[in-house]
Amino acid sequence: MGLASYRRTVSETKRAAILRAARDNFLNGGFTRAAMADIARDADVSTATLYKHFSSKNALFAAIVEDACASINDILPADIANQNAREVLRRFADAYVEQQFDHRMNELLRVVIAEVPNAPDLASSVYANGVMARYDRLMNALDALVERGDLKPHNTRDGALHLGGMVKEFIVWPALFAPRFEKPADLDAKIDACIDAFLKIYGN
Repeated sequence: MGLASYRRTVSETKRAAILRAARDNFLNGGFTRAAMADIARDADVSTATLYKHFSSKNALFAAIVEDACASINDILPADIANQNAREVLRRFADAYVEQQFDHRMNELLRVVIAEVPNAPDLASSVYANGVMARYDRLMNALDALVERGDLKPHNTRDGALHLGGMVKEFIVWPALFAPRFEKPADLDAKIDACIDAFLKIYGN
């Protein structure tokens, strides 16, 4: 490994440690009470190193949400040529569930919502780069399905919101108001019903 590769690896390792420590601090104490010095200590880096990676607490929190949302790419097919519409939509729904629970997105959203009056720019950033970015990925998939004739031509932005809205009723809204909310035992059936409803409207 060359020197440049070594330095890049070290930098990426430190960034990952910072994100883990920051997420724990934000989730345990909320955005306002989380301190950059505490996050640096828990990540085992200097405060200077922390600020080298993230210029502010807002930027750090936004990066945590973006990191959680980026996980959708890990379980979605890069090429949907061999996936029918139902399979593509199911993969998106499964990614959504994984993000909300395994990547603790529901908990992160509770922190953001609590800080809207004090940090509106943070809330706007999370909404644009987290929530809406996820809809953009779904919209692009819907566009591809429309283009190949699997779905009827429609406003795919609205279509993405329709499908996401149905799924949210089962995995987001209840969780935001119940910290110990767990995935319903019949969640697979509920998601299948959401996809059935979507395809009844938009499917060919």
